[in-house]
Amino acid sequence: MNIVRQFGVHALQIYWERRSYRTAIALGAVTSLVSLVQFLVMGKFLQEGNTFAGIEGYGGNIISFLMSGSVFTGFVAVSLGAFSSHLQTEQRTGTLESVVVMPVPLTRVMMYSGIVGLIGTTFGSVVMFGVFGAIFDIPISVNLLATVAVLALLVITLGSFGLAGCGVLLITKRGDPVRWGLTTLTTLLSGVMYPVSILPGWLQSVAQALPTTQALDGIRKSLLVDADLGQVAPSLVHMAIWAVVMLPVGVVTFAAGMSRARRAGSIGEY
Repeated sequence: MNIVRQFGVHALQIYWERRSYRTAIALGAVTSLVSLVQFLVMGKFLQEGNTFAGIEGYGGNIISFLMSGSVFTGFVAVSLGAFSSHLQTEQRTGTLESVVVMPVPLTRVMMYSGIVGLIGTTFGSVVMFGVFGAIFDIPISVNLLATVAVLALLVITLGSFGLAGCGVLLITKRGDPVRWGLTTLTTLLSGVMYPVSILPGWLQSVAQALPTTQALDGIRKSLLVDADLGQVAPSLVHMAIWAVVMLPVGVVTFAAGMSRARRAGSIGEY
């Protein structure tokens, strides 16, 4: 119950902090809407004049293909960036040293921020699929259990990468090569905007090795063609292997970065 109360207080703190920046909230909402409309219009255009063999396994609808890619990138951003974003906020405001010595561990506070972000992303994704699915008559066939399983492993795996990035960020202060590298590879190779099958053969091999490529494949199948746990099992196994490897790496890297920053007396520097 103590952890639940701590999470509740942290969630309220984030809510009241962000509510005070109403202009930023409004601009962010408009920007998201404009970006989504651009995706949908482009998808509608492509659907009328083109056919991509690479999306047949996801129902063959280009709009749903692009929408699921957009939803996926939202979860990637939150899972991979929640830890480092919170850390950078504390650095900028000069409160990181105070947070580090609090009774509540820093990693737990960062986890609370990530959970709040995931709740918001999930709510926005459901609304987006519901509203635009109805407007554009997009075929959606969801297997909820498989979708939740894939997303859960995605969050754990990318959260481990994000924790490792925080360890690096404690030393570099600005610039997270772990987050940047995985985000770049995901954007280019994981099939967010186009199917992986259009890439050259050697790049397809690299792409298939990424946890994000397997996660996106599982999410699209479970969201769009009602794939069950058995059908997304290859994606789950692939991500589970990455999670087993990266979770201890993330913990050790973060601890090493924190230890080095303590010895150098640079925790509060930004």
